[in-house]
Amino acid sequence: MITLRNMNEEEFKNYRSLFIHEYSQDLQKNRGYLSEKARIKAIESIDTVLTKGVVTPANQLWCIQEPDEPEDVIGILWLSITGSSAWISDFYIYPDWRGRGFGGLALCEMKRLLKIMNIDEVGLRVAPNNASAKALYQKNGFHITGINMSQNLK
Repeated sequence: MITLRNMNEEEFKNYRSLFIHEYSQDLQKNRGYLSEKARIKAIESIDTVLTKGVVTPANQLWCIQEPDEPEDVIGILWLSITGSSAWISDFYIYPDWRGRGFGGLALCEMKRLLKIMNIDEVGLRVAPNNASAKALYQKNGFHITGINMSQNLK
């Protein structure tokens, strides 16, 4: 069993740094951004949405914990909520915990909690080079609803 608990302010500071690093890497790999532009875009992406940190309205920031190691946070789940729909803005299992089934367990617990919150639908985006994430989501009941495309005009 996996536990999802609310992130605290100190954890948010650490998560913000992780998000900026990971998302800037994604922007470089998948959108061809140069390093500094990717970093600026990543900072803007988190700071313009999570303006009040862990208490930002319409957002849920959870730490993922494994009950046998309750002091260890094994991952992060960030949801944006609009009406009866949720969007997985970020889902991250720390590298030492990957490949052990915790991602699927976290998604199951997320779906259980979202049903309690009267959320009817949950969506997400997967980077095109992230085959393991795509497989995880499909294994857990998600299906492809479209393809995001972009073109850099600068």
